[in-house]
Amino acid sequence: MSRRIFPAALCCALLLSSLTRAVNPQGDQNNQSSHAIVTVTYAPGHPAHRCVPSHALGAGIDGASKGTLDLQLSPQNIQAMLSAGFKSLTYRLRTELANEVWHWNPNGSWSDAQNRQGYWVSEINSDTPISLSYGYRLPRRGNTVDQAIDDGYSRIDDGDEQTFWKSNPYLDREFTGEPNSLHPQWVVIEFPKPEKINALRILWGKPFAEKYRIQYGDFGDVSDIALNPRGMWRDFPTSVFVGGADYQPKSKGQLLRVSKDRITTRWLRILMTESSRTSEEPSHDVRDATGFAIRELSAGYQDSKDRFHDRMHHAADRKRQTIIHVSSTDSWHREPDLDENTEQVGLDRIYANGLTNNLPMLVPTGLLFDTPENATNEIRYLRARGYKFDYVELGEEPDGNHVRARRTWKRGMDAAICKLFEATPAAE
Repeated sequence: MSRRIFPAALCCALLLSSLTRAVNPQGDQNNQSSHAIVTVTYAPGHPAHRCVPSHALGAGIDGASKGTLDLQLSPQNIQAMLSAGFKSLTYRLRTELANEVWHWNPNGSWSDAQNRQGYWVSEINSDTPISLSYGYRLPRRGNTVDQAIDDGYSRIDDGDEQTFWKSNPYLDREFTGEPNSLHPQWVVIEFPKPEKINALRILWGKPFAEKYRIQYGDFGDVSDIALNPRGMWRDFPTSVFVGGADYQPKSKGQLLRVSKDRITTRWLRILMTESSRTSEEPSHDVRDATGFAIRELSAGYQDSKDRFHDRMHHAADRKRQTIIHVSSTDSWHREPDLDENTEQVGLDRIYANGLTNNLPMLVPTGLLFDTPENATNEIRYLRARGYKFDYVELGEEPDGNHVRARRTWKRGMDAAICKLFEATPAAE
């Protein structure tokens, strides 16, 4: 007996198929889902809403573990999925949830072609149909936690002073055309329980922050980071810092005393507004010198004998390091950063196997961990082949990464995409 793997969307589709048969038992057995109407009422004769399930609801195709898609998309499984009655299809982007760059086309170019590294742009052409595609891990990753397999870790407290986090360069004034103070980048430390804090040690990378603010907060839900309501963050007695970074060879970073007394808190935030606009290596790529970079970060208290006690845990392990959240992450990466354990179905393959029912598909592009050039080439690729799509989803669940996606994109990467398309950004 052949093995059949059904995605979660198929289970929902089978349930909906049963529903449409119940509300339209006399309908055409081959097309009943197209004619079925579901009416929701709050009192007899008073409908609250009506919908055609095949139009209002759809199925989704998502990323999967290595080798799973070939099993899921067997001819038998595809026929079973189609029989459920769903019409429209949504393509889900698991690489975005994993804090990875999506090489939607394995053919493309690196900004540093000689070393096979840098910023990636997939080609708008392909000699063969794209069957599978993959994400690439980010060596400048800032988040400890991700929404996929959750097997990565932050470079801010990994215990390695040679690695570093860097913010997304497309959120710098170089690309937004606005002061960085309107779009500050941040790092948030989440302690498992409240700690007594009066000092931080920051080992900056390049570009480093020339102006930044250190704050603390007390709240229960990590989602509040994205909402950022007024009064959520409070300044330490000494909160604002201005100046360069200490780059002595044996330096462990800048020790910053933020309070005479220890303040008990579970959350710390570093809010960065002015960048040094310098790069680790000489570079002609402006993206290397825009944003902010931190090599290692410690937070704790300085005692009466000026000894610093670090309350953070440093490890190249998601489960052993103190949790870090960041506002954005640089999409710079290398060829060896390929994540072969998670795969996405190729764009050509999904249009060819019939699951779109020859209807427009909702397609995704990379957003938080990608470049606008890579995203626009994907759309050009789809257009050149005449593939139908009605909406483009920018990224995947950016709220899970605690960002204000709409404003960030309108001012930053969205403006860059619109420029490439020679279009005007939509009004908020």
